Amino acid sequence: MKTYIKELKAKTIEAEHRREQSNAKSRDTEMRVSPDWAPLTEQVITLMRNLPPAQRERPWAMEELCLRLKGKFERHPHPMHVGNALRSLGWVQMRDWTNAGGGRRVWVKRD
Repeated sequence: MKTYIKELKAKTIEAEHRREQSNAKSRDTEMRVSPDWAPLTEQVITLMRNLPPAQRERPWAMEELCLRLKGKFERHPHPMHVGNALRSLGWVQMRDWTNAGGGRRVWVKRD
């Protein structure tokens, strides 16, 4: 009976070790940075360079920007990170109080 218990304990330890190794591997693969990712400030600069002047100088909604940028770990970046990048590039957040805007928040490049 004692040998049976020793064998069970050894198998349990081995199974726990294998589970810990597989969890560590899955965490590593989940947290991989996308190969074509660039810092958000660079992505915003590149995006604005590739647009015509009329598009570049208009107010931008956060949703529009997030959909056009690439996230580091996800498909699109979090709006908080996009907002931080825009602020560092000199953008300001405003409200569009026109009838068409309906009071929504927009980002505008400050000159």
